[in-house]
Amino acid sequence: MKRLKHRPTIHPSIKAGLALSIATALAVPLTAHAASFQLPTTSAAGWGRVSAGGSLYPNDPTAAFNNPAAMVFFGAPTLQVTATGIRPSAEFRGSFRDQQGKPVSGNNPNGFGKFEPFPNIAFVAPINDRFALGASLSVPYGLVSKYNPTWQGRYFGTKTSLQSVALSFSAAFKVNDEFSLGLGIMGQRTKAQLNSIIDTTGAANTIVGAPLFVPQTADEQLNVNVKKKFAFGYFGGLVWKPTQWDTFDLTYHSRVKNNMTGNYQIYGGAEGKNLIGLAPVLDPSLPTIKTDGPASASARLDSPAYASVDWVHVVNSRFTVSATAQWTDWSSFGVLTLKSGSETLVSLPQKYKDSWFYSLGGEYHINPAWTLRAGIGYDQTPTNIVSRDPRIPDGTRRIVGVGVGYRASKAMSFDFAYQHQFVKDTPVHMKNQNLLGAGTMDGVFQDHGDVLSLTGTYQF
Repeated sequence: MKRLKHRPTIHPSIKAGLALSIATALAVPLTAHAASFQLPTTSAAGWGRVSAGGSLYPNDPTAAFNNPAAMVFFGAPTLQVTATGIRPSAEFRGSFRDQQGKPVSGNNPNGFGKFEPFPNIAFVAPINDRFALGASLSVPYGLVSKYNPTWQGRYFGTKTSLQSVALSFSAAFKVNDEFSLGLGIMGQRTKAQLNSIIDTTGAANTIVGAPLFVPQTADEQLNVNVKKKFAFGYFGGLVWKPTQWDTFDLTYHSRVKNNMTGNYQIYGGAEGKNLIGLAPVLDPSLPTIKTDGPASASARLDSPAYASVDWVHVVNSRFTVSATAQWTDWSSFGVLTLKSGSETLVSLPQKYKDSWFYSLGGEYHINPAWTLRAGIGYDQTPTNIVSRDPRIPDGTRRIVGVGVGYRASKAMSFDFAYQHQFVKDTPVHMKNQNLLGAGTMDGVFQDHGDVLSLTGTYQF
């Protein structure tokens, strides 16, 4: 590491800076949940319609999780298995500069670009004319992004992996031919891995107020792994059929409280670790952060509540149209607190807004065997220019979906869908925390996304 002849005294705030870096990494999964991490728990038919109509179409087992009230209209037990691949893309156009204003070394790859698989399994069993039971296994949240540790934006994040798997059980009751009600409970398992690079020399220059060190010469890698084995929530809904052609519903899914625990670890050379290690010697009141091995980490990352209204209208025996509006309560996410054991390392305020999703779609029956589907959608992002970074460079989406269904027999059917998501160039203007290196990024992300989905449905 290049430095002046005399080693300066490093302010204890470097230690606090490391704590901030860990907290920032843990905050990532929640910065763009609605448009980036929140996945529709739907079948290929739903992907083709861009989720328009929710689970109100006849014999759609995803109702077991999306709105159990619709389960009472099934004629037979039905099992459905869906395999979905999602490929986001985010290419940055702009510059990264270190604490002294010099370009950060490295290249500028696409951190996404690969299809990531997400399954969905649902089962509905009518008990009699008024009661039905259901179960589902779904992935309501998930994303993977990976940049190499030497890329230009490494001080703003390298790897992000998040997945929540939800197991649900639900029941429905038909009040009469017009109204039905449904309730369900879910257990959600969430795990996350978040890696970052810390420019310790850039941080030191900022803290001491002088260019004593050369930035980018003593990088340390921070890896955070946390998980929650099971967190519980509930959901419910109602269905109203005012006419033989129209069906409406209202659904609500509760917030799921994820008190995640795991560990963090620092990797790198002795110089960067020494800069970090000086702080507790100078000020014993600062929280202890280990640099020689893994240490415990915990944070609360709640999944927000959301509600939706769906409508399906049968135009004639061949053509059906539908619409959906969904609200997600992102403003409930206020403060992120990171702890290590009994010590509180840092509390960070977050700035997110509630988001809305709208879609319009439909399907056309060519004949009893073949069905065509299509839809369009508008999906707001809760992110803003304050919090947006390379991990989740998300913007509001315009979505187009198409699909086809084939009924192979009275009991068996297959569906396939393709969806493309258009994202307007998303501006990113960030200055990293002074204590994290004080680097900057300025430019835009050019985003888009593709989805492929295949579903098999069997009626017993």
